[in-house]
Order: sequence, then structure tokens, then C-alpha cells
Amino acid sequence: MDRVTADRLTLVSMVDHWFYLHEPTFIDAGQTCWFDHETNELCVDRGGDRVTRHGRARHAAWMCR
Repeated sequence: MDRVTADRLTLVSMVDHWFYLHEPTFIDAGQTCWFDHETNELCVDRGGDRVTRHGRARHAAWMCR
């Protein structure tokens, strides 16, 4: 996944149909996100030198029911 800049407020709970976040996160308009394959985390540049990292749900299978 390349870096993507949100064009509107977006609630993210899954990345590319295989990575389910432990907790959904909001990405505001103008914020940039990308997937860090080394740490298996969704990263969000919140501005002001602040980057948040969001990890995978331990048992993602429950989300497929």
C-alpha cells in the first residue's frame, strides 16, 4: 500500500480485505496513511510530527462471520 491522503473523514477498520484493525480509527481529511509491512501496522500521519500506529486484531476470524 502506498501512502494515501484522505479527501474526507474516513473510518477505517480493514486494509485490503486481509488486515483487520483491533479498533477502527478515523482518518481526517488531509491526513496521510500507509501500511508498514515491517511492523504489520497501519500508520496515520496526524500532522504536527505525530504518527499513530494501529495494529491487527488478535483473532480476525470473528469479523468474517
